[in-house]
Amino acid sequence: MPTFRSAWNWVFGKHLPKPPNPDKSAEAGWVPMWQAQMLTDMLISEGIPAVWNEDFNIHLGTYSREPMGRIFVTEDRKAEAEEIIEDVTGIAPRHRKI
Repeated sequence: MPTFRSAWNWVFGKHLPKPPNPDKSAEAGWVPMWQAQMLTDMLISEGIPAVWNEDFNIHLGTYSREPMGRIFVTEDRKAEAEEIIEDVTGIAPRHRKI
C-alpha cells in the first residue's frame, strides 16, 4: 500500500534510478576523431560492444579545436568503457553538451 511519503516522492520526482538497460546505448566519451577508432577497437577487444561516429561542428572553436568523434556503448557497460578510455588517454572522457 502506498504511503504519503512515496506519493510525495512520486509527485516531486524523487524516483529511484532505473538500472542500466543493456538494450539501450549511451555515450561513453567525446574524443578527438583520431582517437575514436583506436578507442573503439580497444573497447571491442575488451568485449564491450562499441561504435563511434563523426561529430561535425561548423564552429570548431565553440567546444573543441579539432574534429571530434562520439563513442557509444550499451548502458550497462558505460562505466567500464569510461574507465578504459581514461586509462588509455590519461584523462576522463568528456561528453558532448547537446
